Amino acid sequence: MSLRSVSITNFRNLANVRIELDPKSNFLLGANGSGKTSLLEAFYFLSSARSFTTSNRHSFIMEGKEECMVRGEIKKEFQLSRVGVSRSRSGALEIRIDGEKIGRASELALCLPTVVLGPNSISLLIGSPVRRRSFMNWGTFHVEPLFKEVWERANRCLKQRNSTLQLRARERDELASWTNGLIKNSVKIDEYRTHYIKNLSPLFSKILERISGLKDVELRYFRGWGEKSHLDEVFDRNSEIDIKRGYTSSGFHRAELKIYIRGRPVTEICSRGELKSIVWALKLAQGQFLLAEKVPNENKPIFLVDDLGAEFDEQHRRKIQEYLYETGHQTIITAVDHFALSRFTETTSAKLFHVERGKIRN
Repeated sequence: MSLRSVSITNFRNLANVRIELDPKSNFLLGANGSGKTSLLEAFYFLSSARSFTTSNRHSFIMEGKEECMVRGEIKKEFQLSRVGVSRSRSGALEIRIDGEKIGRASELALCLPTVVLGPNSISLLIGSPVRRRSFMNWGTFHVEPLFKEVWERANRCLKQRNSTLQLRARERDELASWTNGLIKNSVKIDEYRTHYIKNLSPLFSKILERISGLKDVELRYFRGWGEKSHLDEVFDRNSEIDIKRGYTSSGFHRAELKIYIRGRPVTEICSRGELKSIVWALKLAQGQFLLAEKVPNENKPIFLVDDLGAEFDEQHRRKIQEYLYETGHQTIITAVDHFALSRFTETTSAKLFHVERGKIRN
């Protein structure tokens, strides 16, 4: 699977841009502020209806314009799909896949799975647990067909249980109903996540050793309640505490993913450069895992790599680019100039684009 072409209208400083991409390797060169990251952001918007740089839903609309739009052609085997996403300043979102209006952005993620790697990727390790849960959820969503349905039910139960705790704490029957639903779906999500991390771990270790030389690194998944406790027992024990606090203290929404090297947290003993390698290996492994037998090859994710030269030295850049090229993922990599890329670039057939003030030339 690959993005064949993308058309962008009024997205940040990109007024009217069309770009035809190579199915494997693409490089965007330009000075800081030229629009390279905006291009990657537009590609990501096409795959998710949101930005990877901001949570503001309309800040990426060009100043003075009321709407932005990104359209793309996706090649899957011998099939060509057309996708379009637009967002207005009023917040209105429209998604179309092959002309059909789509109500959920999750359909975009299935149509065009996309992994972003860049200067902020390290926040996956040093940021809040929410980021690591999102990492697990994204991967599980793409390999477990029932995850989305269970996830939606679990979040509904959690929201309603918290609402009951805050506003109707005396209605014990209603609280019990939402608690039972939350238990059932939390346990199922835990099963999916456990299976996913178990299968991801050896691939992650292999990739990490290849790109950085680091060994003996271990992923540890914590499910959000005691490892030796049944969730119904946890809720029975903590029910009064939850009522007093007004929120649910245990469940799928409290899960955590931690990484250790020789038994110690990597955030305590690894350098910033090593932490970057660990995060990139995690995301590379996540993308590669989608090529497992149970996932169709046409769902191979696209990698958006922002400012590779600023993240790693030449040796690490070469190893990462070699890995991406060998695994066949379509990659779109930004850099300030040729020197910020690995010499490996010179030996590959790739498309090279120059970006300047929102304009693109080959």
